[in-house]
Formats: sequence, structure tokens, C-alpha cells
Amino acid sequence: MRNVCLTVLNLKSRKNMSKLLEQINTAPKKTSKLVDFAMINPVVRLERGKEYLFLDMSEVKALTRIPELSSKKIFTGSGSKFEKGDTLFARITPCLENGKITRVLSLNTPAFGSTEFIVLRGKDGVSDNDFIYYLAQTYKLRKKAEQSMMGASGRQRVDRVAFENIPVTFPDLPTQKKIAEILSAYDSKIENNNKIIKNLEATAQTIFNEWFINFRFLGYKTVKMVESEMGEVPAGWEVKSVLDVIERIPVGKKFENKTAYPVGKVPILDQGASGFIGYHNEDPGVEASIENPVVVFTNHTCYYRLLTEPFSCIQNVLPYIGRNGYKTLFIYFLTKEKIKISEYKGHWPEFEQQVFVIPPVELANSFVSKIKSFVSEMVVLEKENIKLKESRNQLLAKLI
Repeated sequence: MRNVCLTVLNLKSRKNMSKLLEQINTAPKKTSKLVDFAMINPVVRLERGKEYLFLDMSEVKALTRIPELSSKKIFTGSGSKFEKGDTLFARITPCLENGKITRVLSLNTPAFGSTEFIVLRGKDGVSDNDFIYYLAQTYKLRKKAEQSMMGASGRQRVDRVAFENIPVTFPDLPTQKKIAEILSAYDSKIENNNKIIKNLEATAQTIFNEWFINFRFLGYKTVKMVESEMGEVPAGWEVKSVLDVIERIPVGKKFENKTAYPVGKVPILDQGASGFIGYHNEDPGVEASIENPVVVFTNHTCYYRLLTEPFSCIQNVLPYIGRNGYKTLFIYFLTKEKIKISEYKGHWPEFEQQVFVIPPVELANSFVSKIKSFVSEMVVLEKENIKLKESRNQLLAKLI
């Protein structure tokens, strides 16, 4: 991983990118149909009735690789079958429009996923697996695929024949590998940052659980336990409704997929796992910062997010903050993942009915002081990831 990160830094520090781009862009290129360049839905043998690793469409974030799979499912004969190195390309709207194109980095056995994936794989001597992943992300190929969509509005799918016949232009195999190596360096750095972010949040969650679930907070040995409607709790703690400690805040103007730009000043939150549908250039609907963060709950899909930058929302993205002296960072760890999706419906009424054992304000704020540095580091890494993604996407447009 360290070598990968150094590759990215060296490309910038040596200022060799323009020379490298010139070498790549002047390399001889060929044009062919996609089906002649890549294997489409290659044969993968799975046994009916046997359990395999499974990838659901909801687990895919926009233009992002997946480190590994954790879910398993019995294969009944239906689903897109794939192996390590394969690219999974969403064939249904709005998934394709939202950039649900991915590959699984760690996979020891064949797996399968949603029937709404098209599987792409390199051809020996013709195309590189890594290059195909980035080729699938290009605006030109995605737009051609979208233009071929057929079916009822809102559930249109890419036409297989039209997809196979999309013209693609590509350099020789060594150049493909060089391009993929450059772009992959950015993705590897982003993925490494994401691991650190995940570990930081897990550490903060562990501290929260120790203090407020196991009641082993600072000075707990001197506090008596008393009976409550939720069992024994420390003296001075109270059983409260979630509405006693949170406050819904207005979102301002609501946006839609069709009004979002690929780049802009203000991110737009949606209800998907990726979090954002794009940007706009108007005033943000919600102000947020490190000092005054905001939690959002997605009404239908039950994702919880902590925001520290101004943002806007689509319908059914519901922001809230702490109230009655309880800071939002404490509220985030108190409420996150308490309501999980049961079906595609509004879950806020269920969220409002939650009750918690709430500590005194002073103790809740001590927790915030202890974990605030973790959150600050997470924000720094997230901002770095945004810049890395922008650089990668700019290079993608220039290299392929």
C-alpha cells in the first residue's frame, strides 16, 4: 500500500504527468465493438443449492471498488456470476445513472450478484482486466449504454445487443496496463483512507458502548445503580424519548437526480449507500461544520450519516441535531443504526418511538471531547478522498 501511495505522490512531485499523458495519448490505438474487446457475461460455473458469496446492488457505491464480500446466499440458478477481477456494470436505471460500476478486490471463489449486473472480463492478449474496469466508468461508454435502455419508464434496462456493439477505442495491452496502474493508485489510496476512517469510527463506537451501554464511564465505580423501566441504570441517568434529545431541522430547497451536476459547490444527499447524487451551485439547504455537525437519517433506506460540511438534500433525507444541551456527536452515536430497513417505506415514525437510557449532559459532553479528534481526522481523510477522486476522474477522461 505504501508503494501505491508513493506512486501517486511521485507522479505529482516529479511533474511527469504531462509527459506521461503525451506518451499514452500518442500510442497507437484501435477501435472495435465492445464484445470483441471484452468478454461479456463470461461463463462461471456455480452449483444450484450451494451457498456462495453474494453482492446486492444496494452494496455498490458509485465508481468504487469493493474490498471484499461478507454476505452469502444460496444460488438457485438466477444471478450474475463473476470471479475475481471481473467488472460489474449496472444495467438498470437509475443504478447505471448513479454510477454503480464496481469490482471485488478480494475473492477466492466464484460469487454471484444481482441479475441487474452485466459482467465484463478481459480477453487474453487483447484487453486488461483493470483497464476494462476504468473503461466501463468512462462517460462515453456509460452514455451509450444509457441511450440503449429499453422498457417501462423508471425500470429501463440496457439493451444487450446495443451494449455489445458499443464502439470502444483502446491502446495496446502494455499501455492499457500502464493506464490502469495510474488510476488504480488513486483508488488504492482512497481505499486505504476509507479503512482508516472505518477504524476511527469503530474506535469511537467502542468507547461509546463502553460508557453508555456497559456503563463503564469515567468514575462509574462511585455511582450507584438504580432500578428503571429499562432495568438497572446509573443514578442520575434517565429513560427518555429520542425526541427529548434530538431536533429535526429544515432542509431548504429539495433537489432531484435530474437537477444535480457532476461537479459543483454543494453536495446533494440522497437515500442510497453512496450518499450523494451530485452537486448544485446555489446556497446550501443545511449548514454543517466540525463544530456544528448534522446527522441525517434516510427515511426509506435507514442510512445514518454525520455531516460536517454544508449540504442539500433530496426528498426523504431528514437531518437532525442534538437538543437540551446534548451535542450532535453524542446524538449520532446514540441513534445510528437503531432503526434498520424492514421494507421500502417511511421509517421516521418508528424512529420517533425510540427510547434510550440517557446520561447527564456533562458526561455526554465528556464523551464528545474524547472522540472529537477522531472525527476531525476522519473529516481530513474524507476531504482528501474528494480531491483524489476528482484527480482520478480528470485523469480518466484524459487517459481513456
